[in-house]
Order: sequence, then structure tokens, then C-alpha cells
Amino acid sequence: MFFSKKKFFYSHGKLLLTGEYLILLGSIGLALPTIKGQSLSIFEKKNRSSILFWKSYDQNLKKPWFEVVFQLPYLKIIYETEKKISYRLRNLLIKSKNIKKEFFKKNINIYANTYLQFSRNWGLGSSSTLINNIAQWINVNPYKLLSKDFPGSGYDLACVSHEKPIIFKLKNNIPYFLPVEFNPPFKNKLYFLYLNKKQNTTSGINWFFSKKKIISNNIINNISYITLKILSCNKLKEFEELLLKHEMIISKILNLPTIKELYFPDYLGLVKSLGTWGGDFVLISFRKGMKNYFSKKGFHTIISFEKMILKNF
Repeated sequence: MFFSKKKFFYSHGKLLLTGEYLILLGSIGLALPTIKGQSLSIFEKKNRSSILFWKSYDQNLKKPWFEVVFQLPYLKIIYETEKKISYRLRNLLIKSKNIKKEFFKKNINIYANTYLQFSRNWGLGSSSTLINNIAQWINVNPYKLLSKDFPGSGYDLACVSHEKPIIFKLKNNIPYFLPVEFNPPFKNKLYFLYLNKKQNTTSGINWFFSKKKIISNNIINNISYITLKILSCNKLKEFEELLLKHEMIISKILNLPTIKELYFPDYLGLVKSLGTWGGDFVLISFRKGMKNYFSKKGFHTIISFEKMILKNF
């Protein structure tokens, strides 16, 4: 089959190391791009039918986990395998079309394939990488595609489009971010542990705003201080102490026990939540017998810092 145009877009995944929840209120957070991400391949062919065929694949690559077919140019759904996902994608594409009026012209068939390099349950940014890839395709600012379906600070969109860690701050609902160096000499002692379940970011954010107390500027500034301080940490002990303090601040605000208190109270190393509490990945520091300890508790997915985080040095 002959295609008149072929395009390829790619975005890295992301992990939020500091600033969870309070990044929404103006604290500085540190976000790390992951090695694995998501790609979007676009093939176009002139045709009278004017159809967009969309297929999404995960890391297995055997068959698509999601499919939808849109009639162009109005993006009418004529076939779908998951209704909720189809409508979210349609809303995103319609918003794109409203920004770029000339997009999705008649007399063209479009074949769009997405390839996710990590498990959809891992919470590394399947939505943010998709938004950023679509924004690259249509050549628009990805923040213009955000809507009530994709709430949050927007740190993830900034992170997935960079190949270096970023510090991020939301001020008057405007995102500010800066690429930084983060190459701790003890990175070989840092690992990421998967908690065997995906946490819903939207639900987590809504819950936070429904429960949050009056949070002082002093607390927000403390989180910002910790974020900036760990960028220059040379010793693992200092790094662990700073992130333990971070955990206790968020724990007190949420009135929830930390993940370590809840599941791993006798572990001697660091256990630090990443993003929405209760699921996805946590950061852990190495201690002798670490893998055996977590395995006995039913947690078998442990990924080293160097295999998870994109090199920035």
C-alpha cells in the first residue's frame, strides 16, 4: 500500500520525584524523564473515504489493546473497542482541530498507531505522552490540549518533551520549568519499586482538593527547598533524610500514613512516594537483602535508577 506521507513522534515517560500534590499550589517539583515512553506513527493516503484508523499497542506488540475508527473531517465514531477511551480521544482530537482549522481534511485516510513501551498500569505517563505526541503532530502547544479530562499541574507535559530532568513551578496557573542536572553519585543505590496497582491521578487530585486544609506558604516553601536541596546532594544519607522529611510533610497534610509506615515499617532504607499516593512506583534506597525483603511481601518489580531514568550527563 502506498502512503503519501509518513510521520513519527516520540515522548519519554515521567516520574515526579518531589512536589506531589503541593506542586498544584505553587511548590517547586523535580520531575525525571524515563527511558521508556510512547510513540505515535502517522501514515496518510489520499482517498475518497476520509477515515482516521487509530490503533494503540502496548509493550507486547502482538495486537492492539485499543482501536477506534473516525469518519473525517468531523471525527464521527464509526467503530470502537472501548467507548470511554474513544470519547476522550475524540475530545482531544476535536480540540486539536479547533486550534488548527485546516487539520483533518476531506479525501484522506489517516492510519495512526501508538506504541507504549511500558505497561499501561505503570503510571509513567500514557496520557501525557499521548497528548504531547498529538501536539507535535498537529504542531500546537500541548498545554492548549489540556481539559477537565486531563487535570493536574502540567508538569508531566513539560517532562515528557525533555531529555533532562526539570524543576517545575505553577504560578497563576502558568507553568514554568527549567532543565537541570540530576546525577547523584549514589544513583546506583536508588531503585523504583512497583506497588502492583495503578493509581488514578484524576481521582487523587480531586480527593486532595476536597480534603486539603489551609496550607501555609511556609509548607510550600519547605517542599521547594527540599527539591532544590536534593539537586546538590552528594551523600545518600542526606538525600534520604530530605525525602523522609518530604514524606512526613505530605503525610501530615493528607492525614494518611506514608507508604513505608503502611507496608514496609521495618525496612531500613528510604521509601518515597512518587506522584499520587497509594499506587504506581515508589523510590527506594538499597539495603542488604532488599530484593528478598520486598519479594516476600509480594512486590517483585524493582527497576534500577539507571534502567529507569534517562541519562542526562
